[in-house]
Amino acid sequence: MRLLIPSLGFFVYILLSLVLPLPWRPLGKAGAAALALAVCLKYQAYEAFGGSFFAPDLPRPLLLAMEALYAAAVVLFFLLLLKDALALLLWLGRLAGAPWRLPFPPAAQAAGLVALALGLGCWGAWQSVRVPGVRTLELEVPGLPAQLDGFSLVQITDLHIGPLLRGDWLQAVVDRANALRPDLAVLTGDMVDGLPAAIGRDLEPLAGLRAAHGVFGVTGNHEYYFHAGEWLPVFARLGVAMLHNEHRVLSVRGSRLVIAGVPDIQEQRFGGQGPDPAKALAGAPDAVRILLDHRPSGAAAGAAAGAQIQLSGHTHGGTMFFIRPLIASFNGGHTSGLYDLGGMQLYVSPGTGIWPGFSCRLGVPAEITRIVLRPAA
Repeated sequence: MRLLIPSLGFFVYILLSLVLPLPWRPLGKAGAAALALAVCLKYQAYEAFGGSFFAPDLPRPLLLAMEALYAAAVVLFFLLLLKDALALLLWLGRLAGAPWRLPFPPAAQAAGLVALALGLGCWGAWQSVRVPGVRTLELEVPGLPAQLDGFSLVQITDLHIGPLLRGDWLQAVVDRANALRPDLAVLTGDMVDGLPAAIGRDLEPLAGLRAAHGVFGVTGNHEYYFHAGEWLPVFARLGVAMLHNEHRVLSVRGSRLVIAGVPDIQEQRFGGQGPDPAKALAGAPDAVRILLDHRPSGAAAGAAAGAQIQLSGHTHGGTMFFIRPLIASFNGGHTSGLYDLGGMQLYVSPGTGIWPGFSCRLGVPAEITRIVLRPAA
């Protein structure tokens, strides 16, 4: 499993940098090493006892505790990197004659770093499952007709309804979205982490999502991990019009607006066509064109197809601010926020929910996104 290698990397570094230098007896070090290894083998535990690392079937409190501990291990790894880099600089300074040393003895340093990592891990896990707030973005669109000035969309993405986030949480999200009274609501993929038979009832609040011109959605990669063909009728019954390489033309106050959508590229693994922005926008009238694509990495194709705005998710904003560059490298350089791609504007939401396999947010809050269209100055 791909996630095993980095997890073992975290463990080895924690062992070498933190555990072995401790002034403890061998039995104490062995116990600390065993605990660190158990935390870092979280995904293997999910496979063995929960049936799947994508959506482990475990009690929610246990799942949250494991997520917090694993997040703490990741944070501790980076804190140790900083500590060791600083120690190296101070050692070089001593070679030059400077009396520089790290404050506090090694045991106190270790205790402080572990306490800080645990605190941040717990905080990040809580941030990932709380009901998100609303972020409003005023988006200036060249050539926007006067009738569309003030047209508002609500973007909800990466709900990941499943082991951690349930129906009550989704109901609170829907209530906050409805309170904004949007003209349009869009769901940009990864709504589920489970099969309809297991979590279908938790999706029921989506039936209450309201927007003056409808609710539209596209599939994300996680829909395909959990039998997308079974979910599509469920989404339709809940009032979500799923767009599969196609578009709809909306009549808005005497003007027109195009909403288009493509499936996630993961569809190709399961015998499907995959995303085709050109097909999705083929025959669309000369109007404001909004494209829904779960992944931001396909933005160039969306721009080439003639979209003026693309709305995406998938990245969870990088989940932790200090690993955003790594996440960006897998997503065309885009993690969260607004990007100007020349003829197209790309907005990447940091997500409304979180994947239960890595449930931590540090400096990257979740959001319900309210986008208001404005004419460009």
